[in-house]
Amino acid sequence: MKTENFETICEDGIQLKGILLIPDHPKAVIQFNCGTGTRKEFYLSFLTYLAENDFLCCLWDYRGSGDSSSGNLKSCDFTFSDYGVKDMPAIKDFLNNRFPDLPFMIVGHSAGGQQIGFMKNLDNVKGMINFAVSAGYYMNMPLSYRMKAYFYFYIFAPVSVFMIGYVKAKTFGLMENLPRNVVFEWRTWLEKKDYFFDAQFYGTSVPIGHFKNYAFPIHLFWTTDDTISSQKNTETYWQHIDSKKGITFTKLIPSELGLKKIDHFGFFKKNMKDKLWGNVVEKLNGFL
Repeated sequence: MKTENFETICEDGIQLKGILLIPDHPKAVIQFNCGTGTRKEFYLSFLTYLAENDFLCCLWDYRGSGDSSSGNLKSCDFTFSDYGVKDMPAIKDFLNNRFPDLPFMIVGHSAGGQQIGFMKNLDNVKGMINFAVSAGYYMNMPLSYRMKAYFYFYIFAPVSVFMIGYVKAKTFGLMENLPRNVVFEWRTWLEKKDYFFDAQFYGTSVPIGHFKNYAFPIHLFWTTDDTISSQKNTETYWQHIDSKKGITFTKLIPSELGLKKIDHFGFFKKNMKDKLWGNVVEKLNGFL
């Protein structure tokens, strides 16, 4: 297996950067979409495992984040929905052009799965696997986590934007730095039970997309202890999704796996290699 850095350009001229994990004999391409404000390197162990099982994996950063940061977050006008409307399609076009003869799949975590329906170029997708993909309504989160979310979105973020023009969260260990409009659009979605499917946004500030007419099989992994993608938020999101090839779910209970917690990010930690990752490979192989 070899690794290769790459860059590509979105239709609006924004440059995205990422890493390709290329096995000696790849059997399919996987576009991996990260969670919001999460370093792509966090997922590297998981994707290395998939590459060792002969899946060519693409790990990349959204505009204004990580290696795809413009370098001037204060002046950019990027929005949260740009991730699905502009960035994800650009990565797929790059991969289709680079590896036209390989089957194509998508794996997404959190927002990386939420916004896939905004993509306009889903024609050749063989299947999709999502982790912790749900609505994010505050009131469906545990109270302790809800208070943290309120602090981030209604105190920390506005103060940071007022003082320096963007949300400088990395210094405080909250998440990666993000452009102001990414955080503010995200905040408005979180205020609604149906997230961006609420009538205030859906079909107006965000496109209708393909959420009701996916043409490939979808599988979701979710965990009962997720503080963001709680059962209620998970059920709410997937009520808005339909696929001609079916949608299936795996409910994870940490105690049954001998774990104290999985939460929103635990799927990708090394202790899940023998507990979950083999199952993911089986699902991916089933798409071929």
